[in-house]
Amino acid sequence: MRKILKELNDVVGVKGSLVVTKDGMVIASHLSRQLQEELVAAMAANVIRRTRRSLERHGLRHFARFTLVASHGKMVFTDTGPAFLVVVMDRNVELGPVDIEIESAGMRIRNQGEIRI
Repeated sequence: MRKILKELNDVVGVKGSLVVTKDGMVIASHLSRQLQEELVAAMAANVIRRTRRSLERHGLRHFARFTLVASHGKMVFTDTGPAFLVVVMDRNVELGPVDIEIESAGMRIRNQGEIRI
């Protein structure tokens, strides 16, 4: 799984990626030195939890992908089954070309079989 994250991080504009459980436990990560794993994982878990709660309140079950755009960057959350692939990017990155790489990485993680927590 770490190899998949490393390859994803080679895409221009990607600062790091990690796989986290729905409650924020890090399964694997590959982040640039500017990013702290614990902080990114905590933020990711919070965003995932709150987004899922909001969707449930409106009668929606879950999300497959969610993109957060903030003043300092973007985060893409992709559901891979029991966990989420979280990708941190520069704010000015065009999602189109990177989106294909994120989707591919998500499918490869999903197809790796059971994720043990």
